Amino acid sequence: MFRLLSTLVLVAAVGAAAYFTRPGEVAMREGANAILSDPQNVSQGLQGLGATLTGDRVFADYYVGTTYAVNLGDKPVVQCWGAFTKVNCARKTTESAAPK
Repeated sequence: MFRLLSTLVLVAAVGAAAYFTRPGEVAMREGANAILSDPQNVSQGLQGLGATLTGDRVFADYYVGTTYAVNLGDKPVVQCWGAFTKVNCARKTTESAAPK
């Protein structure tokens, strides 16, 4: 019984810590802008410029974590995940699918 109670208390403490330390929209936007401002080739530079001018930015809060996406048209350009004050952003690669 004590083991179950201590496990529940531990889970509740981690959940509360995650809730109070999740990154906000400003931190997520800064992470996405850092990725957009560091292109690796001309295509990514033009994509970043287009996303800056006409891109859709979507922030979602999931109580213990957050997501942030920069979309150009209907395709994601940058996707960010955040939890425990940490922000992890990555550029989405566009893969051309060959017809089968």
